[in-house]
Amino acid sequence: MIKINLLAPESIKKEEPKEIIALAVTIMVVFCAVGIFNYLIKVRDFASLESQINQTQNELNKYESIVSQVDALQATKAVLETKKNVINNLMAGRLTYPVFMEELLQLLPQNVWLKSMNTATNSDGTMKVDITADALDVYSIADLITALSSNSDFDKVDTGPITTSPDPKMPTSSFTMNFIYKRPRQ
Repeated sequence: MIKINLLAPESIKKEEPKEIIALAVTIMVVFCAVGIFNYLIKVRDFASLESQINQTQNELNKYESIVSQVDALQATKAVLETKKNVINNLMAGRLTYPVFMEELLQLLPQNVWLKSMNTATNSDGTMKVDITADALDVYSIADLITALSSNSDFDKVDTGPITTSPDPKMPTSSFTMNFIYKRPRQ
């Protein structure tokens, strides 16, 4: 195939820079169009992310208020649990002293009478008891020690010094005693 060029070579050379410029401008326009399109997509994505952030922040604020309400309820629950435990402890220990006094009076010999008694409740539920008493004779004191030692509710029975009064009409012996009283199981 034969190719015939009807244009003069000078006019072809004049048109080549115009085609190159047109091609370059076209490439630049396409490049700018792609850049603008890419920029618009990024702006749209940014706006979408911003709206998601706002929605998430609103949800977070809503949940923070719920969390603060839950914390307040848990604090109230803790206070109520404490009150409930105190009431349960009081209910569990309400008969301790009457039962203790009943048992002690059953074990107390007739010739012994109490002058004073101090009690202290230990953390393990036992009660430390300190008494000061008078007895008509030392045998009554021995009977009391034996009765307390043989009862399983009383433990660590310890007697302090015994002093006898010099009254010739009615000599009495004063003594101190301490022991541990174990609460009866209810």
